[in-house]
Amino acid sequence: MKILNVYRSKPDETVQKLVEIVSRDREADSFALYEEKPDYDQLVDKIFAADQTICWW
Repeated sequence: MKILNVYRSKPDETVQKLVEIVSRDREADSFALYEEKPDYDQLVDKIFAADQTICWW
């Protein structure tokens, strides 16, 4: 199962630990929305390629 982690803001220690737990034993990818100019076309492609998407605020 492939999981995509989408970050709305830079992840803190707690979020990093939770991501580590939910991504364990899975293929994981990430996308940072907090960057200056995120590539939304790439985000859409990643969402459709993933089996599960989690958005972290």
